[in-house]
Amino acid sequence: MKKIIVIGSGYGGVTAAALLQKSGCSVTLLEAAVEWGGCAGKFQRKKFVFPVGATLAMGLNNESIHGKINRFLGINLEAFRLSTVMDVTVDNETINYFSNKETFLQMWKKKLPASADKIEAFFREVWHLSTILQKHMKEFPVIYPHTYQETTALLRGMSWSSLRLLPLRNKSFKYMLDKHDLTEEYMLREFLDNVLMDSLQTTSDKCSLLMGAAALDIYHEDAWYIEGGHYRLIEKMIESIKDNGGQVLKPRKAEDVQKKGKTWIVKDHRGNVHEADHVILNMPLSNAEGLLSEKDRLSLKKKLRHAASEREQWGAFSLYFGIKDVMGENAPLFQQFSAAANSWSESSHFFVSASAPEDRHRAPEGHRSLTISTHVDIKNWSTKEMYDQKSSNLKQQIKNRLEKAYPGFQDSVVYEITGGPSAWERFTSRKNGGVGGFPQIPGYALTNAVSHRSGIKGLWICGDTVFPGAGSIGAASSGVHTARSILKRRIL
Repeated sequence: MKKIIVIGSGYGGVTAAALLQKSGCSVTLLEAAVEWGGCAGKFQRKKFVFPVGATLAMGLNNESIHGKINRFLGINLEAFRLSTVMDVTVDNETINYFSNKETFLQMWKKKLPASADKIEAFFREVWHLSTILQKHMKEFPVIYPHTYQETTALLRGMSWSSLRLLPLRNKSFKYMLDKHDLTEEYMLREFLDNVLMDSLQTTSDKCSLLMGAAALDIYHEDAWYIEGGHYRLIEKMIESIKDNGGQVLKPRKAEDVQKKGKTWIVKDHRGNVHEADHVILNMPLSNAEGLLSEKDRLSLKKKLRHAASEREQWGAFSLYFGIKDVMGENAPLFQQFSAAANSWSESSHFFVSASAPEDRHRAPEGHRSLTISTHVDIKNWSTKEMYDQKSSNLKQQIKNRLEKAYPGFQDSVVYEITGGPSAWERFTSRKNGGVGGFPQIPGYALTNAVSHRSGIKGLWICGDTVFPGAGSIGAASSGVHTARSILKRRIL
């Protein structure tokens, strides 16, 4: 029986741990925090439960990534499909991201009638590219494949249409906007920038074309609200590990990871020593390096070491509100506000996730729980003076905008808490508070992404900074890749 230690209970780690334990391995999962889930976790204040970061759910259809994992593990989840995924407000204009594609196109026809034909052609081509990609994604491909299992997974998703993707693999999304003569269409660009920044950590002019196509399409095909939030799915996977005989421990911070002969030794902050055949690090690459000895760090793949030191991540400023419900039952559960015209910089938009009116997992009756976040440049939050000033300004800016959208909002606040990059570092242990994985630009995405293989036998890395990248789907996929590599066979 293979002995596995998984460090970190975010989507990548908990997915790998649950799949391996279900498949007959002996798994010990260590989590440094008091809650499971990392950026997909939660915390509670008074009667309110707040999702830490991840809120909008993707990939829960039966044949989608989370759907396949849940079915294999026997997990049932309280969730519902979204007919309107989110509202994106650009200046004073609200764009409804309808899940139904024809309704979505009709909305654009009303918003921008002069460009309607070009916009329709643009989205239909984007959706077509995504349809080709989806065939691959369902097989959990790895680029580049190293084993028979990975090669067959890639081949199962292949068709003649796949050949069309090859010349596009290093193109940015700007290529598609230029092709359809939409580069100067301001409202469309702002809409795309908001959505792609939230899902892929970059804007339409820099985003990988293929990753962008997949991200935009999945909002139509597979967007969900999970009762309570992502943490509910994380906790169900934790229960799966325990039910199948695995061990899950928190708070247990791993402080040292070393290889002695063929055995991996992990020491935690309580002085406990854990031994295993394999260690899985579910954490950003920069964190992973810090756990290893100098000898092992130098043995890591060169690409991994360079990515850990050279690729930058965004930070996040978050606001959490417990409010009396002044929003009304028809208010969007997910909403983005764009705050800066024709200029993309830190804090130029913010994303609002509200609990559903009937969701008692997050708020008492007549109340709502809100998680709000905006991207920030970590370098601009490096001193206490900068931190305090930016935090105060952003909080007021966001409150004012929500007051405009929902009169009476500021008086409805029962509880509030803020968190900038240092809070993210403190509570999720992510170095410098970097979140969301690397921006999915052509230089970082697909064939240029970092593999789950560390370069050291028995040491694996999963999470949002390795292939395929950001979000719960990307992180969970990396967990599947890792479990499959350890088992040396197909799982899903």
